[in-house]
Amino acid sequence: MTELLAAFEIDSEVNSLAKSALISGAYFNVGLEPIPAKILRGICRGRVRAAQMRGKSTVGAEECLAKLAEKGERGLLVAYVDDRERAGYYFKIYFDPYPLKVVGCFGVDTSL
Repeated sequence: MTELLAAFEIDSEVNSLAKSALISGAYFNVGLEPIPAKILRGICRGRVRAAQMRGKSTVGAEECLAKLAEKGERGLLVAYVDDRERAGYYFKIYFDPYPLKVVGCFGVDTSL
């Protein structure tokens, strides 16, 4: 868990919320196959748009999309943290696997 929390190098609102969820024991899952950031950016953009169309607010979405754009074809791991029971947020986290660090993160407030 320490290595995972240390992967959040940048202090931001969304990173603080995701770290808090992890520390509180929220369900966490990570895919083991790297996916090109370019593909992930398209998926991320669609998920953010869908959440907003349903009236859900997001945190960290614009920053996450910008960071994914910077990575181009680089393979990233995708994880999610489900903190809906405790705080109402569902997070998507994108990791650079070598070395392990968070590239981008966004959360959807499902409590609204």
